[in-house]
Amino acid sequence: MENKGCAFEMKGGRASRYFTSPAVKGLADFVRFLYENRGDVGHAPRPIPKRIPQLAALSEKDWHEIADSNDSGYSCFFIIDIPQNEFWVNEDIGDGMAIYCFPFTAVMEVAISGGADVWERLLTQFPGAKKS
Repeated sequence: MENKGCAFEMKGGRASRYFTSPAVKGLADFVRFLYENRGDVGHAPRPIPKRIPQLAALSEKDWHEIADSNDSGYSCFFIIDIPQNEFWVNEDIGDGMAIYCFPFTAVMEVAISGGADVWERLLTQFPGAKKS
């Protein structure tokens, strides 16, 4: 099955927004795009949705159909809850799909640093991040 990239929900501003991006194949890609597209010419920070290439908006219904499907073709799912400072990731990093939760601010700090080994850095800092 073709990898359709990632699907994600962004909570903030009293509403949720839903997206997919075939360019994002996992958390490492997501963080890399945040770093590479962090500012415009005037160095003003760009909103997260403007940092992700090939971003397509979804309806809430479409998001739930994708997230609830066992055979959706997506390699990962994110829920970014900005007000609660939570970044939920459902991704296979080598031992099957599993759910992880990191502080959103920590994910952004990793993105700002532009370094490699995103998973290693986050799991070293938050060893209890794996939830299932």
